[in-house]
Amino acid sequence: MNLKRIVISLFFIIFSANFAYARIYKIGVVPWAGWSPMHVADARGFFKDQGIDVKVVNFPSPQDMYAAFKSKVIDLEFDMLGNIVSFYMEGLPVVFLCETDWSHGGDMIIIKKDFDVANIKSTPIGTYLGQPVVNYFLNKYLSSIGVKFSDVKLVEMEPVALSDKFVSGLFKVIVNFYPNTIRAETEGGGKIVASTATYEGSIPEGMAVLKDVLSGIPKADIEKIFIGWIKSVKWSQDPTNWKDYMNILNNYTFKGEGPYSEEDLKKMLGSVKIHDVKAQILRNQGNCIKFLPP
Repeated sequence: MNLKRIVISLFFIIFSANFAYARIYKIGVVPWAGWSPMHVADARGFFKDQGIDVKVVNFPSPQDMYAAFKSKVIDLEFDMLGNIVSFYMEGLPVVFLCETDWSHGGDMIIIKKDFDVANIKSTPIGTYLGQPVVNYFLNKYLSSIGVKFSDVKLVEMEPVALSDKFVSGLFKVIVNFYPNTIRAETEGGGKIVASTATYEGSIPEGMAVLKDVLSGIPKADIEKIFIGWIKSVKWSQDPTNWKDYMNILNNYTFKGEGPYSEEDLKKMLGSVKIHDVKAQILRNQGNCIKFLPP
């Protein structure tokens, strides 16, 4: 083999190795304040600082995200942990990676102000997700007013459409989450009768991946994703970054929806408990805590 061929062969080997190593990790989220640190990490370059390329993929509804997750269009997803358990029970080889936050008021049960809950058995209840995790939350409320879950009829609908139908009067009772509930209150004459703050800890949330997808991700890259997340949580919880954080929330997390007012953004962030490092250690016992910086 002459020198020219050797050089070409070496170039091809080096180029192929670099191409094989370079990978974009696609992580799915829906518009939700609790997962906004992913957008902070993207906007502030915290993933790039770790030497990895991450694309945060926004989905308009949980249903859209689940379809992409199951078909491996995305590599990882942020989700309610109860839903991850449901996937597992259905036979989906899903792996829980790390608990990141709790819904703490962001998921709500809203009724029309003139609706008598004594009639709740005879009216359909709209829900953004007819899965055990959301049904459990709804059942907590129904039990408090002496109604059995089996006595009500649920209609699943994507979050935006659900609020639309509540405003139009199709539904008298809905289960939905921020920011979709804002219009249900302001335009639909709704009132909140219960939330995840009422039943603290009822909807914990975190990161998940399919088992075979995880097997193809170097452990070092998972570590870098966690570190990028932790750094972005620290940044977002620093009051001196609030104005920049508002811009990220409106331009990334809730892109195309707002812009939301400072008051609304504070309400949304106040309705979720995003774990700081101390809470991560407490809640994750042996999962992502091994990747946390000291």
